[in-house]
Amino acid sequence: MYFSNKYLKFLPLIENIFFLFEKIIVTIILGLVIGAIFYDLKNDPSGIQNRAGVLFFLTTNQCFSSVSAVELLVVEKKLFIHEYISGYYRVSSYFFGKLLSDLLPMRMLPSIIFTCITYFLLGLKPAVGSFFIMMFTLMMVAYSASSMALAIAAGQSVVSVATLLMTISFVFMMIFSGLLVNLKTVVPWLSWLQYFSIPRYGFSALQYNEFLGQNFCPGLNVTTNNTCSFAICTGAEYLENQGISLSAWGLWQNHVALACMMVIFLTIAYLKLLLLKKYS
Repeated sequence: MYFSNKYLKFLPLIENIFFLFEKIIVTIILGLVIGAIFYDLKNDPSGIQNRAGVLFFLTTNQCFSSVSAVELLVVEKKLFIHEYISGYYRVSSYFFGKLLSDLLPMRMLPSIIFTCITYFLLGLKPAVGSFFIMMFTLMMVAYSASSMALAIAAGQSVVSVATLLMTISFVFMMIFSGLLVNLKTVVPWLSWLQYFSIPRYGFSALQYNEFLGQNFCPGLNVTTNNTCSFAICTGAEYLENQGISLSAWGLWQNHVALACMMVIFLTIAYLKLLLLKKYS
């Protein structure tokens, strides 16, 4: 009986370790597959499309892989209510404990591994700073998306409902990410929706990080040859066409926006737990 109780006590920790291990394995496999498909991107016109496509995939993959975070609060809802009204812990202890034990490692390690695998297989910009900016961006996207999942899941009783709401939200966010439609062409009465899109901020940051300083018309002098006047030959031209500022703020404003969204969503999740009707 003693060993049985000890096992039950550490069962959640064991489950988290196995889940993290499975997530790492899936991340490695997915990273190798993506690396094989987009292997060694070229600095030519086709490289623009391929880079934009893979960066968009990396961003949306971080979003949809964060949907699993809804289970953190939904599955343990009844247990949380019972233990809270019994005085085992405060809401803040439970909430921040979940963030430290589940959310942070589950999103940080896969992002690091995914970046290490894909960055070099894809042949992205050979700069140390660009490598770590990409890693940081993917982590921020994962944290923001997971925070949104917690905000939606808090108070929900059915995982499928919270998952459906998350999926629908991400689908609409993808439309305003900047790849499927040029955001400069969206009508004014709908263009404001882009500022609520997590993939948009991640995708814009990754594009800035990768395209700035690149030349996709090797051997062509774009300053003297008019044949390239209607083509996109440099990364700066591509970014301007996408409506992305070339200043340093054009990069870091995306991370600031993701951080603000993360704080807002976590605050909503915490308040929903705090105001949750207490019953056993």
